[in-house]
Amino acid sequence: MIYIGINRKSSSSLSHQIYHALKEAVLLGTIKPGEKLPSTRELSKDLNVARNVVVESFEQLIAEGYAYTKKGSGTFICTGLQLKRVDGTTPRKLTPPKKNTSKDIISFRTGIPDLAAIPMKKWAQTYHRIAFDITPSQLDYQDSFGDYELRTQISLYLNRARGAHAFPENIMITNGAAQSFSLLSQLFSKTDYALVENPLSHGILHTLGANGIKMSPINVDSQGMVTSELPNFPPKLIFTTPSHQFPTGVVLPAGRRIELIKYAQRHGSYIVEDDYDSEFRFDGSPIQSMQYLDPERVIYVGTFSKTLMPALRIGYMVLPTALCKKMKRIKFVADLHSPILEQLTLAEFLKAGHFEQHIRKMRKLYVKKRNHLVNCLKDSFGKRVQITGAETGLHLVASFDGVYFDKAMIGKIKENGIEIAPVNQHYLLLETQSQYDHSLIFGYGNMTIEEIEQGIKKLATLF
Repeated sequence: MIYIGINRKSSSSLSHQIYHALKEAVLLGTIKPGEKLPSTRELSKDLNVARNVVVESFEQLIAEGYAYTKKGSGTFICTGLQLKRVDGTTPRKLTPPKKNTSKDIISFRTGIPDLAAIPMKKWAQTYHRIAFDITPSQLDYQDSFGDYELRTQISLYLNRARGAHAFPENIMITNGAAQSFSLLSQLFSKTDYALVENPLSHGILHTLGANGIKMSPINVDSQGMVTSELPNFPPKLIFTTPSHQFPTGVVLPAGRRIELIKYAQRHGSYIVEDDYDSEFRFDGSPIQSMQYLDPERVIYVGTFSKTLMPALRIGYMVLPTALCKKMKRIKFVADLHSPILEQLTLAEFLKAGHFEQHIRKMRKLYVKKRNHLVNCLKDSFGKRVQITGAETGLHLVASFDGVYFDKAMIGKIKENGIEIAPVNQHYLLLETQSQYDHSLIFGYGNMTIEEIEQGIKKLATLF
């Protein structure tokens, strides 16, 4: 008989521990098919546990088809259960991955808001009230497009704050921008391809790549996507971040926006406007969305990950009317609909004005962080540094004369306790990297003033 270890301090019950040990022994062949198990009385005595504990574990084995009983003979192992693992390893207890909690790491990660400033008290109060008042019908399967009240509130906000042309009927709720891109990938056939900015976000690159989408890169200069490089053959979709290009931070001017829309109109293509963290504009008036210029050619993609919290997996798309039915079927097949309690909570959060109040508060906080980062860079590097893309969003780009950020240099920076990414890491084609080989992306949304200062001082000692 196999050894069964009992941990009396474990949160797992004794009967479950015995059941699990016996099941693993069966699957690995340690207990052979047809082999008789000890009697419950005998095993309980050997393990120094109550007999009913062993009875319960045997009953679970029988219920799951690992064992059977013969009246008057005992309990036996079923045949055909030995499981040979391909890698030859034995089962092991799964442990959660270790998180890097070192306080010595200074992280300039991008796309992360100030997590300590999230209005969790208001969010929790709203969530509890929604959960308490929810009706039975709201607990049923819902519209794949999402809760209508949330779509209404998003449309009101977009039309007011982003100058969009959005109606609730054209808004689809998704599980974040990543799912929006994944759902849009389902529009492609094997012969279709997408135009993407070069450099581009890893989110778009990985999502399209995982869905087998062919991508053709269009270079980005100081004015965004270079529209003079648009090909003569028609793409299915054109992905762009016009209001705060990621990672360069540049803004696509009106002339190029109109040129891009005319191109899409000529070729029957759709433009995917990823409105990346454009809510936080610090210098000048907000940049109006491209979607307003042609709602039937532009698919507007938004998310609450940067404005509220990444853990809130709610995003949305404002779709052209011609795509609504097809996208609804695609969303239905993917996951029926997004979680309803979070949708109802967010709808109330928007309706009560909490969201825009939070945006105003965070804009003031982020501009202080942005200014401090810019000042620290100038103080530490002087004329050696050029800063771009600082007018909007939660990151900026800094270029350093005479410094080449290859893998060796980034490794050196990491070894010295700083997490930061170079712009050239985001290029689709290697031969176009030279423009930003000397540039780093400084995300500052989730950093304190002290961390920003310490991080720049440490970088100044490295190059």
